[in-house]
Amino acid sequence: IVGGGIVGTALACSIRANPLTAHLAVSLADRAPPPASAWLDDPPPTPEPRVSALTPASVALLRDVGAWDRVEASRRACAFRAMQVWDAEAAGHVRYDASEVGATELGHVVENRVVHTALHEAARRLGVRTSPPASAVALDLPADGGGDLATIKFRREGAGEGDGDGEGDGDDSPEITEVRARLVVGADGPSSKVRTLAGLRAAGWRYGLKACVGTVATDEPHAIAWQRFLPTGPLALLPVTEDGRVSNVVWTTTPEEADRLCALSDEAFAAEVDAALRGEGRHSHGGQGEVGSGEGKRKRPGFVYGFEGQWLMGEAQERLVDALLKPATEAAIRAVASGFGGFGGDDAAPPPFELPPRVVSAAGPRGAFPLATSLAGRYALRRLALVGDAAHRVHPLGGQGVNLGMRDVVLLTDALAAACANGGDVGSTLTLRKYADEANNANLPMMAALDGLQRLFASDQPLVAWARGAGLA
Repeated sequence: IVGGGIVGTALACSIRANPLTAHLAVSLADRAPPPASAWLDDPPPTPEPRVSALTPASVALLRDVGAWDRVEASRRACAFRAMQVWDAEAAGHVRYDASEVGATELGHVVENRVVHTALHEAARRLGVRTSPPASAVALDLPADGGGDLATIKFRREGAGEGDGDGEGDGDDSPEITEVRARLVVGADGPSSKVRTLAGLRAAGWRYGLKACVGTVATDEPHAIAWQRFLPTGPLALLPVTEDGRVSNVVWTTTPEEADRLCALSDEAFAAEVDAALRGEGRHSHGGQGEVGSGEGKRKRPGFVYGFEGQWLMGEAQERLVDALLKPATEAAIRAVASGFGGFGGDDAAPPPFELPPRVVSAAGPRGAFPLATSLAGRYALRRLALVGDAAHRVHPLGGQGVNLGMRDVVLLTDALAAACANGGDVGSTLTLRKYADEANNANLPMMAALDGLQRLFASDQPLVAWARGAGLA
């Protein structure tokens, strides 16, 4: 397995933890050393800015491989019981609660480093082989009906670097090492070297946006994932510690604005996030739940306002909204919500809109990263499989990136287990085609929903804005 991040390490653990595949020798290679357990023993008081909103299915996987107990013991995982989504430029909101589906929570927000460290510890217990940091530099895949094994070559990134716990494999290995395997898995991210070496391409596009991430505190504890769609993109507030008073912020906006937000003082950043969530000052656009006067509302040519901010539309335009745009908005939001088990029924009256808690302070580092989406043309070849961002990269909207990767882990492990149970070859075209077909069918609807939501809520066309409000109502 090339790529020792969350998804790659989870796959290594999953294969070793499954009784049908536990006999397989699993090696994990990465350019960077694994995280140190000492960090998780005594984490800093302020959570790191990169987090994931894990679905119950992802939590179940972590529990199955023996990593979830360590996550819970860190007290750095926060269960959230509800999600609320609303638009800055249209009336209406969506709110779904765990109680609608008979659950106590929709998911957990956890720092990526916490999950990664817990998985690394589980991998070590399960006998996953690790090596000093190294980069893949060559890959030879046998043709269909050709040789038996794949060959991959690595170049060491440095000597004497272990796993952060003083348990490295030594510093006497050669600069170039060669590994032969029945299956090579690329779990090395959106710029996957394994995918490139295999001659596979990934199609996609950049959104021309960045996500600013940081950590804030609120005046009241909460267990709700809040998401307000601003004209440039969504702003999410996610509870990230057990007491519910510390939250993670993911703010999608223009690159210039993201960089500006990251450079603000802690006090100014907290004030900006609070105003944007509540629709105050320049963040007031006339939408749901605002306390501002709508001073930031954009002028829309070609339409006139009706009473209470509704658009006056012709009969043909109303039919277009009812037949296409409103159902598209509803379908996209439901697809994202279904990842967390939301929407228990269609007939229940929607829960009332609730204002988020006040953001009162900020702390810790902030960062910004560019947003893009991509999809590999193929998830698998003979002796090769791609998982996680190496196979598909998605918009962070809805926090589904890691969850899609975790689903790949489950599907690939199941395919390998079925092959082992039937005396088959774990790297055969037949085995990996089963994984590729199931993963592609599972991931494409979510990727389309996330991309569609980004485009729906980024549009400043009045007809689309009205439809968004109708879809959220």
